[in-house]
Amino acid sequence: MRFLLRHWYDLGLALAIATLVWQAFAQYDGLRLILLLNLVVISLHQYEEYHWPGGGPWMINVVLGTKDATVDRYPLNQLNALLNNFVLWLLYLLPVIWPETIWLGLGAVLVGFGQLFAHGVQCNIKLKTWYNPGLATVIIGHVPLGIWYLVEVYRNDLISGWDWVGAIAYVLVVMGIIVGVGFVLMGNKTSPHPFAREELVRSNAVRHLTRLGIALPEALLPESHA
Repeated sequence: MRFLLRHWYDLGLALAIATLVWQAFAQYDGLRLILLLNLVVISLHQYEEYHWPGGGPWMINVVLGTKDATVDRYPLNQLNALLNNFVLWLLYLLPVIWPETIWLGLGAVLVGFGQLFAHGVQCNIKLKTWYNPGLATVIIGHVPLGIWYLVEVYRNDLISGWDWVGAIAYVLVVMGIIVGVGFVLMGNKTSPHPFAREELVRSNAVRHLTRLGIALPEALLPESHA
């Protein structure tokens, strides 16, 4: 379990590569191809956030944080990060299995567009920067794939108003699970699953947190002070 908590996003990268190899043999096209690539992008997005360049754990806690937030474990810790991102994997996987169910694919597309607002606007304003971990994959991957998907479903007359209703409901349910279960029920200011030091220091965490006037957690203090 400890390995999974610490390396789930590395396993996600391996699965993304395996998925691209699978596509090379399966030769999917049309909507399934778009949705398969979107599934790959969410794994790359998570890798960008948590490993390279990384920094997602402290960034998310700073952006979402209230006055009682802590950089290393609240509201996000290793355990609810695993759950939340596993739920996102499912959100992107199900449309690949059932590409003809348009509201499923549309829901994944809407989440991708939502990531553009979260990373491109909300995070950059809060962190006072122009880039944050996860933004590149959103701009290069989720947004163009989402536009491609919308072009295809409208050009082929595959989408209806009810698909938009279903997609929005689907997204609300998924976000409800992530917020209600992931952050509310599993958020813990004394969580026994804080992020490891190597997960926290990425993307010049100490410099950014100091610039923002945010107290460093013990894991980021110089060893002589820890």
